[in-house]
Amino acid sequence: MFRNLVKKMVSKLLGRPLFLDSTQLRTILGQNAILASRAGKSNFKNLWDAEVKIFSQWGEDGILDYLCDFLDLSKPRVLELGAGDFSECNSRYLAINRNASVFAVDAREDLELGIVNCGLLWKNEIRSLNTWITPKNINSILNQATDFLKQIDLISIDIDGMDYWIASKIDFTNVQIVVVEYNAIFGSKQAVTIPFSENFSRFNAHHSGLYYGASLLAWVRLFDTFSMQFIGTNRVGNNAFFVKSEKAKNLDIRIPDVSDLSNYVDWRCREGRDLEGKLTYNELEINKQIIGNLTVENIESGELIKVSEVF
Repeated sequence: MFRNLVKKMVSKLLGRPLFLDSTQLRTILGQNAILASRAGKSNFKNLWDAEVKIFSQWGEDGILDYLCDFLDLSKPRVLELGAGDFSECNSRYLAINRNASVFAVDAREDLELGIVNCGLLWKNEIRSLNTWITPKNINSILNQATDFLKQIDLISIDIDGMDYWIASKIDFTNVQIVVVEYNAIFGSKQAVTIPFSENFSRFNAHHSGLYYGASLLAWVRLFDTFSMQFIGTNRVGNNAFFVKSEKAKNLDIRIPDVSDLSNYVDWRCREGRDLEGKLTYNELEINKQIIGNLTVENIESGELIKVSEVF
């Protein structure tokens, strides 16, 4: 009892709890890391130099904070397609640090519970939509997101499947930042995506889980049509970032040469699975062979080719 009394007294004097839970601690450490990153941004050469991982899967938190700072998006309005259960996604830190409004979409049934448990609902405008995202329903999702957010500043797309076909139905004209997952195994030379499939499921399509999404060049070509410039990726090489071309020219970092994207498909993650669903830890060249006989579609010619032919 005496110990608890002391804790309460010290907490009252400090104006905050004596002990922080893991989320609070992660947030505080992350905010300090973001501030340190900002202090050194004059030394950034590539976009991935802005990486800081807090709640994102890799280092997208730092990159998105850097881009919001650059574009003066103090309180961005975010649509996240593929938010998981909101514990590891691209919008959570923006909601914490920039009071972002978020419309989070995922087929996971625990998405709403994840948002409730994160403690942000009373601080932010956050809404979840539990649905399978498809090219057919994306316009309905966009309408709901726009009704809630009023405008959309940032869109994050990570669906592990029909990402390109879904994005091709979206009007990005007034969007300031887009981050999309790409499949580095599809290489850098051709603009390809998996062919359209009504009920695509990543691990049902191939046991390895390596057959999904679109190549980086496919995304570059799509966003060219909206005057959005490819400005770089995270360091691991699976999430690409785009901003309006007229803004990109003012960034103090190296803008990638889209005629040679090889530096952004140096994929060293070994996430392929065997028939039993266990990680194989195979390297890139072996993974290319594993899905080499599967088909992809060239978005520019409409031609169907084998994965082995894209390199």
